[in-house]
Amino acid sequence: MDIIEKDVEALTCALSLPKNLVIRHATLEDVKDMAKVTCESWQLAFRQFLPKEVLSKGTPAFFEQIWLSILTQPEKHNAILICDGRKIAACGATGGYRASHNPVSRKICKQNAGELYRGYVQPSYQGRGLGQALLKARLLKLYEQGYQKAYTWIYAKNNRARLFYEKHGAVNLDSALGLTMNKYPFEEVCYGLEVNRVFDFH
Repeated sequence: MDIIEKDVEALTCALSLPKNLVIRHATLEDVKDMAKVTCESWQLAFRQFLPKEVLSKGTPAFFEQIWLSILTQPEKHNAILICDGRKIAACGATGGYRASHNPVSRKICKQNAGELYRGYVQPSYQGRGLGQALLKARLLKLYEQGYQKAYTWIYAKNNRARLFYEKHGAVNLDSALGLTMNKYPFEEVCYGLEVNRVFDFH
């Protein structure tokens, strides 16, 4: 039984979400709105350290193609939304570790490993606990699928994200150059945490 579909109301309560917000799986009909949320969050988070050339290419159309790729491969990815009525407040993805997508690292164990990626909270909803709720929901999905470890690669200069993961028990395991948009090299860091740590979150 899918942990998200089984009891949405109970899961919403367990994730400490306000009653007006619900969590659900994304569908292809959500792609345009997910791309808009992603673009707004991405631009806000990275404008302090990404060059204008890169920022200019982070458009809704660019992110729409990324979400389409994720949603048309449900055997590989899970896409999760937090919604306020019909409005998407946050979106994120998870699945098996994507070795071909991430920087090369020999310091992490990829066996039975999951990955957290594409986690975004719409700017007007930030600071309300949605980031933690989205993290918990994705870890619960990985737990349901039998993964033991979860990794995430983030920009080394993304201090806000680094503090967020460290607050939730993630450990900095490695750093390496990654390619943004398959073209622009930036230093990234890999954080890892045990999936069952989700049950320790408050």
